[in-house]
Amino acid sequence: MSIFNLLRKINSVKKAEKLSAEQIRLLQQKRLKKLLRHVLAKSRFYQRYYQEHGITMDKVDKIGLQDLPPIDKKIMMEHFDDLVCDPLIRREDLEKFIGVPSNRGKKYKDSYRVIHTSGSTGTLGLFVYGEDDWDWHRAMVVTRVSRTKINFLKKTKLAYIGAIDGHYAGISIAQSTPRFLFDLLPLSVNSPLQEICNEVNRFQPVVLSGYSSGVYLLAGEQIKGNINIKPQRIVCSADPLTSQMRETIKRAFGIEPVNFYAASESVGMAAECDMNRSFHLFDDWHCFEIVDGNFMRVNPGEQGKVLLTNLYNYTQPLIRYQLMDEITLDEKLCECGSPFPVIKNIAGRQEDFLWFEKPNGEKEYVHPIVIVEFFVPGLEKLQIIQTQKNRLLMKAIIHGNKENVLPAIRQRMRAILEGKGLENAVGFEVEVVKEITPDPKTGKFKLIVPFKNKV
Repeated sequence: MSIFNLLRKINSVKKAEKLSAEQIRLLQQKRLKKLLRHVLAKSRFYQRYYQEHGITMDKVDKIGLQDLPPIDKKIMMEHFDDLVCDPLIRREDLEKFIGVPSNRGKKYKDSYRVIHTSGSTGTLGLFVYGEDDWDWHRAMVVTRVSRTKINFLKKTKLAYIGAIDGHYAGISIAQSTPRFLFDLLPLSVNSPLQEICNEVNRFQPVVLSGYSSGVYLLAGEQIKGNINIKPQRIVCSADPLTSQMRETIKRAFGIEPVNFYAASESVGMAAECDMNRSFHLFDDWHCFEIVDGNFMRVNPGEQGKVLLTNLYNYTQPLIRYQLMDEITLDEKLCECGSPFPVIKNIAGRQEDFLWFEKPNGEKEYVHPIVIVEFFVPGLEKLQIIQTQKNRLLMKAIIHGNKENVLPAIRQRMRAILEGKGLENAVGFEVEVVKEITPDPKTGKFKLIVPFKNKV
């Protein structure tokens, strides 16, 4: 039954690609009205929040998206238990669940996918998807990103390189790819490079996906002759795919990488088409508003912040949720014939790598996404400052029991360093603080402050 439901959704997603832009807009509005009725019936937070702004069930058909008040991660997390539409889902229980290593790759209560991230803001975010919600996401990824042809007789070998030791968006996507379509090899971006090379050589993936920087790393090893693989499709996400990285990946493997735009708030928002490499937003299952600092929409061609409305997550609905990314929309549709709008530019946060020196003089790094995805139950916010070449200061805001949370933070950081063979080379200390202030020069928060940029 699960396979049947997924195949039905895949077919539905494919049909939407043949609609006109106007038909997509009408479909989007229909789904938005349905979601609004759902949250007004099931979410205590949205009931109160919208009522404060004069929005009730009888007015759903008369209001537009711009009439709804926005939310952000801070509001979402402060009201988490009331925002979710299932009273059995509680923030405290979720944090305990994802804090247990043996639960990695498992569903909460055998039904819910849980994703956590600190993001570039350093603030913990929890995102929960029900089975039906997650299947819509899987249908979009299979149809519009991996573009895998359904073959029940032969599985596609998929290698994923990224952070894999937690409930992160990327590995959650990879682990939930349909087992009747894919054979998965997860590769930890924090593993020693030689180990990664040996595994990917043995596996010989048909599809290579993961962090853009991770795929770029493998491209460099292919050019050096340390690996010899022949992927037929390459999908990059998580961190920016620069023009230099794209050219190197193409030179190494002979094919163009596909850029995939995903976030914990929605694990399938946009992808490049194969014709012109235009970035298409999947606005049949999302509402994307590009706005200025006053939440007023900007014109196509102008850069603005993103307000996301996820139209398929009925478990933890996000309506006019503020992402940290800034986007510029194109004025025109793509020549490929897709009805979906085109992104000219995505200006997301880009964190720095942490570079260290081993006792033998070799350089080693910790990938910034590993820090972005740093999670410990009770940790509210984090900042990592490299005070010396091989010394770190971890500033932490804690909402739980300090005596329990501090040892867990230290244990998690030791595990990250051990993964790179840096446990005896790099020291760190944890400082509990009440507030972590932005950079006084830029006014922006930096999750990672490398030694070379220390102020």
